[in-house]
Amino acid sequence: MKRLIIIALIFASVSAMAQDPTAGRYTFVFLNTNEDRPELPKEQVDSLQAGHIANINKLVKAKKMIAAGPFYGGGGIFIFDTNLEQTQAVLDTDPAIAAGRFKLEVIPFNMDMGEICTLWDVPEERIGMTTYFIMRYTNKFNNDGAYGAKTNRYTMNHLRKAQHQFKDVQILGDLNFDGNKGQVVIFKGDEQEMENYKAFFEKHELVRKGIMEFYLKKLYFPEGVFCEKEY
Repeated sequence: MKRLIIIALIFASVSAMAQDPTAGRYTFVFLNTNEDRPELPKEQVDSLQAGHIANINKLVKAKKMIAAGPFYGGGGIFIFDTNLEQTQAVLDTDPAIAAGRFKLEVIPFNMDMGEICTLWDVPEERIGMTTYFIMRYTNKFNNDGAYGAKTNRYTMNHLRKAQHQFKDVQILGDLNFDGNKGQVVIFKGDEQEMENYKAFFEKHELVRKGIMEFYLKKLYFPEGVFCEKEY
């Protein structure tokens, strides 16, 4: 009997270790344009794109993918309501991904600011697309979680300053990536002010010190995913 109890305790300990409480609630996928992708006939590219869109719709209807959208200028993102393993298992169902049209980064994340709203139960005709700004900070180090949390505090402080400086900026989400891989910030603002936004966010203390890298892009995405719209 004692042996059975010990085995049960060991199993419970292993299970607890496997369920990492800091693991990301969601999974983020960067679809970076593959510059080395083979040249294909237009008909084949169009077919892959049609399959890509159809697969997105299928995964959204299955309530696995929350939303997808392209960057202005190429590439795009997926946001999944599945863990890393579950997300990786469905990515190759996308014909454009399977054909090597993109280079993927697949990263679990949690929301440090803001919320994510699924639009699965909203009628498709009521969902519009809008332009968001997406800002990515990438940590240039491999270190422990405490240091990763410290870099995120710098980002949060900078976001507060942005909201005071730019009255037209609405910060909708700060997405904190697992594994000290930085953050993504989603906000709405004036598209004519993009260069001013970029200059401001490049003043992030850790970017200036060379500890983090930064880019700012425009993203075409379903409106309401970041809960700024009530349905």
